[in-house]
Amino acid sequence: MRCELRTLHLTEPFHIAHGTSTERTVLRLSHDGVSAEAPFVPYYAESPGAAMAALSALHDPFDALPADAPRAARLAHDVLQHLLLARRAGVPLWQHLHLPDPNGRAACRSLGIPTDLGAYRQRVAEIARQFRVVKLKLGSGDPGHDLGIVRVAREAAPLATLIADANGGWTPTEAADLIPRLAALGLTMIEQPVAHGQGLAPWIELKAALPRPPIVVFADESVQTSADVPGMAPFVQGISVKLLKCGTIREALTMIRVSRDLGKQVLLSCMIESSLGIAVAGHLAGLADYIDLDGHLYLANDPGGGIKFDEQGCLHL
Repeated sequence: MRCELRTLHLTEPFHIAHGTSTERTVLRLSHDGVSAEAPFVPYYAESPGAAMAALSALHDPFDALPADAPRAARLAHDVLQHLLLARRAGVPLWQHLHLPDPNGRAACRSLGIPTDLGAYRQRVAEIARQFRVVKLKLGSGDPGHDLGIVRVAREAAPLATLIADANGGWTPTEAADLIPRLAALGLTMIEQPVAHGQGLAPWIELKAALPRPPIVVFADESVQTSADVPGMAPFVQGISVKLLKCGTIREALTMIRVSRDLGKQVLLSCMIESSLGIAVAGHLAGLADYIDLDGHLYLANDPGGGIKFDEQGCLHL
């Protein structure tokens, strides 16, 4: 079993409320011609060295990994096991897991927070020619600029479904003011409007100020695993699921099931990572309402393969 770190370079800086990225590090784990990847992201502050050490202690991909291993190590290890079992069975991963066929599902294309709205207008119009759903990053620190982003996107793509992600970049007061105004501009969904570091308090404040949001509200950073979903359920209509948040494929499936049991919609999402890692999440796409699996499209050195989008922006594995 081989374990290595790879640096992924972005084609341009990617700006969200958490900060700006120009490169990302991923962990790649390989055995018998099968490879799995897991990304490191700044806000988890995990040590690539610690992940490498945990995996390097294993002799076989089916050896047990310590429960306190970094989540990137746990995810790469879990994914490699699933991919090896699916290959042994001679079927795609989604069939091995007895999941719906994900092929042909409409996906979205995401855009970071812009500074030049003129160039942004052209970029949105170009993307909307392929993707029917366009996801806008908000939380710029300037509510007026956030409104301008959505206004320009709507003008550039009048027929597209517009959704957005504030990455916790608004206060509850700002969110309560902005959400109805964004709905009037044609936005249909907002993800993580308030910060997650203070637990449920910002969500309670937002619900008090805006008891019936005019658009669908999703939680992302505020729900890391299935255990977080019931407590968040009274405040949102949807839950964002990422493999890295969950740490294993099975926990991601549990998170989806719990969300559905509570009547919530599901957004299947990713980090900025290579197509090798994102393709694994794609096998779960048949269970999702929204599919946000385009992180590899920001990369200058993506290895390619495993996941692609057709001329209508639909997912194919």
